[in-house]
Amino acid sequence: MTAPYFSLSQGHLQLLSICPPQFQRRYWEQLGSLLEPQRQIKTEWGQNFHQLVQQWTLGLPLEKLSNPNPDSTQVDLLTALKNLIDTVPALHLPPSQRQAEHQRTLARDDVLLTVVYDLLVLTPDQGQIFDWKTYPQPAKPEKLHHHWQTKLYLYVLAETSSYPPEQLSMTYWFVQSPDKIQHYTITYNEAQHRGTERELTDLLQQFRQGLAAWHRHRTPLAHRHNCDRCPYHDQFFPPD
Repeated sequence: MTAPYFSLSQGHLQLLSICPPQFQRRYWEQLGSLLEPQRQIKTEWGQNFHQLVQQWTLGLPLEKLSNPNPDSTQVDLLTALKNLIDTVPALHLPPSQRQAEHQRTLARDDVLLTVVYDLLVLTPDQGQIFDWKTYPQPAKPEKLHHHWQTKLYLYVLAETSSYPPEQLSMTYWFVQSPDKIQHYTITYNEAQHRGTERELTDLLQQFRQGLAAWHRHRTPLAHRHNCDRCPYHDQFFPPD
């Protein structure tokens, strides 16, 4: 009998790493929580923006794109898209060098690690990941270094390509930053890659052990120390 595979994304890993009980509640008990109306609006704006960027990268002219929510009190979607197009040179590379909404999967025994790159640029000497963030740049963008989106995205690209870690980078573009679009680039190296490998091994072991105990005795996942804040607070940016 073939062992089951579990598919984990950066969102799974982030929640498991910061609040195991919330991970258990959401994914094992299937007890999701309703978003507040204002948060729901922001989530829908982000989803619509990503869809518009993908349509444009596939060749649909800007004037042919429609605004899914023209009455929104947030930044106009088409205006935000035009600003992004005018600001990010990588969007104008030949289609052979850029891939929008590109998915990759890496198997780690019984776990499939899945990533989706908003834009992936591959040239002979470097691989660049671009991610569109639909909220203003955080006050301390270096926190992005420690988020599992950054760690997993770079790790999977290194493991599924011929690029050494030093030739990889990830840039976050904050499309709703005041005045003009801001960005923050994170470079990669072998030491970071080995560090992520160790963290990932430990976290996946925690996942497997916790899942086995849950299936056997419904043993709940334990809180981490200093677990006194909800992971849905703004210090942990949500996937969009």
